[in-house]
Amino acid sequence: MPTTDAASRGARRRTRSRQAVLLLVLAALVLGGATTPALASSPSPSGGQATWAMPDEGDILDAFSRNDYDEQDGSPQVATSPDDPGRQSLLFSLDGGDLRSEVRPRTPDVREGNVTFYTYAARLADDFPVDADRYQILLQWHHYGDSGSPPIALEVRGGRLQVSAEGEDLQDLGPIRSGERVDVTMRIAFSQDPDRSRVDVWRDGRQVLRGYQPPDGTLLDAGNYLKTGLYRSSSLDDGARLWLEDLRVGPTIESVRSPGSASTAIPEADTAPASGAETSSATMLIWIATGLLVLVVVLGAVVARGRRRVHRW
Repeated sequence: MPTTDAASRGARRRTRSRQAVLLLVLAALVLGGATTPALASSPSPSGGQATWAMPDEGDILDAFSRNDYDEQDGSPQVATSPDDPGRQSLLFSLDGGDLRSEVRPRTPDVREGNVTFYTYAARLADDFPVDADRYQILLQWHHYGDSGSPPIALEVRGGRLQVSAEGEDLQDLGPIRSGERVDVTMRIAFSQDPDRSRVDVWRDGRQVLRGYQPPDGTLLDAGNYLKTGLYRSSSLDDGARLWLEDLRVGPTIESVRSPGSASTAIPEADTAPASGAETSSATMLIWIATGLLVLVVVLGAVVARGRRRVHRW
């Protein structure tokens, strides 16, 4: 056989060998990534202070942004807390047929990849219509768009405390009664990707929702802003009142613990993210790595076969 043919075969063998080595390196890198699950975002730091906390003295309304749209059916009033006479609260009231009375905590908007904790405490009035079968939102994370229901909200409906996603996909947090105190702590991983979104809820210090992933994610666009008060169906005939007693926002459970809330009883270890999204991301990486390894094996067999042919020649 001509020398040029032998040289050509040698060049092809070297090319195959380099390809096999490159694929092997890529597979190793992917497998290395698969052993470290992809989190919804970087882990939150331990400890820390609240990003924002409702003050308990002075003009507490100064801690909120306000506008005529949010307060179209009434403005909150500073009042004595029903549960702690030495502490101030905000009283929100709506008459039958009213739509909203809300304010916005002066806390930074949340964006893609943020993981944030919230503690919320409020007292419902003795005549609060908890059994109504339409939405009554206490706390909402609203997208920047002007239309549509918020991607995440805490609401009362049908005698239950619930988390809703865009007004639907209701997640039950347990029964709620008129005159009852609502005491919840939430951990939310914000993302437009449902696989990277997370909602965990503790009620009265006990976890009642773990690893919930809204179908469209916890963000619908570039960010969410926080609103609190009362926002409900204008078709409701009965009035409603609640006293907002505490609201805290922060990067960790430690930063949102409240002396007057069961958040103080939640162990820090119990606030680690659920593993659903991490598992799905890792599984995808493993499938990719497996495919690359199969290619390496096939290329290796081709190279070995080529070498055997050369030896026979």
